[in-house]
Amino acid sequence: MADCPVCGAEVALSEDVIEGELIVCNDCGTELEVTQVSPPVLAEAPQEEEDWGE
Repeated sequence: MADCPVCGAEVALSEDVIEGELIVCNDCGTELEVTQVSPPVLAEAPQEEEDWGE
C-alpha cells in the first residue's frame, strides 16, 4: 500500500510492482507513477505533451 499524493487515499500495489510503473488512484482518478519501490512512494505521473506530428 502507498498513499496517493493528490487525495491521500491508500492505493493498493501488486507485490511485483516496479519503479516507473503507472497506476490510477481509485478514489480521485489521478494517474500515478511509482517513484520508489521500498518503501513504496507514488507521485503524479508526468503529463504527455502533444508532438503534433513532429
